[in-house]
Amino acid sequence: MKKIYVVLVGIFVFGFMALIAIYFPATALPTNSDFSAIYNTDVALVNRIPIYDLVAVREFVQPLSKVPDENFFLARFPYPAWYALSTFYLGLLPASSAATLWFEINLLILFLSVWFLTDGWNGRLRLISFPFALLFLPVLGALSIGQYDFPVLLGTSLILFGLKKENILSVVIGTMLITFKPHIGGLIFIFLLIWLFFKQNEFGKRSIKYVFFSLFTLCLLGFLADLNWIRGYLNMLLNYQNEGNVTSCSECISVPMLISRWLFDGSLRTAIFIGLTLLILFSILYFFKRDLFLKSSTVFITTALITTLWISPYFYNYDFILLLIPFAFLIENRINKFTGIVVILCFLIPYFAIGMYGRAGNISLILITLLITIIFYSQIRALTTRPQAHTMQTTK
Repeated sequence: MKKIYVVLVGIFVFGFMALIAIYFPATALPTNSDFSAIYNTDVALVNRIPIYDLVAVREFVQPLSKVPDENFFLARFPYPAWYALSTFYLGLLPASSAATLWFEINLLILFLSVWFLTDGWNGRLRLISFPFALLFLPVLGALSIGQYDFPVLLGTSLILFGLKKENILSVVIGTMLITFKPHIGGLIFIFLLIWLFFKQNEFGKRSIKYVFFSLFTLCLLGFLADLNWIRGYLNMLLNYQNEGNVTSCSECISVPMLISRWLFDGSLRTAIFIGLTLLILFSILYFFKRDLFLKSSTVFITTALITTLWISPYFYNYDFILLLIPFAFLIENRINKFTGIVVILCFLIPYFAIGMYGRAGNISLILITLLITIIFYSQIRALTTRPQAHTMQTTK
């Protein structure tokens, strides 16, 4: 009965958001930004045009955009077909209404993520966490341009919640969501499988079975969007990497990309090799410190996320919304006031750096990632002497 109420509430909330988007569209939201990639893909989808056939998609959506052909830019959609299927309804709406609805959905996903991340917190701290998350600068940036990281944020939050509660449904839904952006959620997925495999209990075995069944189902559903979706998706990725701004990754802000620019040729290809090297180094550290990182599922999955922040070459400033997850871990398990001060500093630093230096200030996001990593490592070491700590208890 409770599940029925949850479904009914979900339908009501979505319907209410759709009505707001249709009758009160936010014209201030840009429709020609990152959002246009998913919108044009959904327009093609609802009109039965293969979503990875760029020529066909362009021929259909360009006249609808009312933008002259020579000025029209079709943003690529380098994501799995099931992402487009989950947002097909955007293609039924005018661009301004669709952008408004997408903003509302991402805002709802953000707050749901915070809800799951703060499960078990005291009321006052939990309440404060919602505006704290919303006002984190990468979050505001991602919301404003209609970026696609929010499902990964929610997926990771659901995985953490599901492992802690041994809730298979949460783990499965979370796993499906992190596949929406594979280059961000891939390592989290691998760590999840490792954790479930080595648990060797009924929960782990059933979770693995349902996870793979859900992924197989998503692959089958992809054929509803494009009968040739697997080949088209792979071709999209290859062609996408050949675009000038992607090859140079001129707007990327990641450790591998910075090393590539400072010491080598500055290309994304070189950054990928640097990222792989960093992954090997982190793997060696995890092997020798495995007793530390395997203390709990929360530590293990958060470790995967922090590692992603370090090794992923193709990373933009809005992707740092994922820092909300280690933020939540550090706040929940803080061992002294210094931890809270560091989290607040990490929250404020991007405002000053980007406000004063513009894009050049994006490097502050690397700085706060470094600070968070150091505090995270020192904190889990300290928490090993506090087995009663909630998140450090080994999942049964």
